[in-house]
Amino acid sequence: MLEDLEPWPDEPKSGAICAPTTFWASPDTMELPPEVCTTLKVQVEAQQVGGRTERIAHLGGGFSTVIGTGDGDIGEMTLTGCLVWDRYLWIDYRTQPEGDVRVRRRGHLVQRETLTPTKHDGWFSVSYTGPVEYQAVGEVERAYGIRWNALTVELGCAPGHLIV
Repeated sequence: MLEDLEPWPDEPKSGAICAPTTFWASPDTMELPPEVCTTLKVQVEAQQVGGRTERIAHLGGGFSTVIGTGDGDIGEMTLTGCLVWDRYLWIDYRTQPEGDVRVRRRGHLVQRETLTPTKHDGWFSVSYTGPVEYQAVGEVERAYGIRWNALTVELGCAPGHLIV
């Protein structure tokens, strides 16, 4: 599960249980290295909320995630990609995903960064190049910047079912 870099006081540590609001990202909509992708069979339903259709995937064990709006497949299907924890999901969606996860391991998605000094002393403009890569916590190489936190999680009610 990807976690944004917002400075939240609820940053879960390894072993912590949290109830994140999530959407599903796939490799065709976001640059995701193979280390953070998983393939799951899910049950998708469409819900009418506020005059529009929101699509929800049930991953099992009481955990659900938003997969988009509008028309699309419903019923049993296979998803490839990862969860993305979006603390501002309520701005785009009215459906509240449900369920909790246990954090098993923390890592990062990193990318090569170039820091260009600005006219303000000590401030830099950051530009990223090259592929996005997974690196474990504490192993981020010099010249790389963290783009996302990457958490390996276990769905709360499905022991042993690990997803990133």
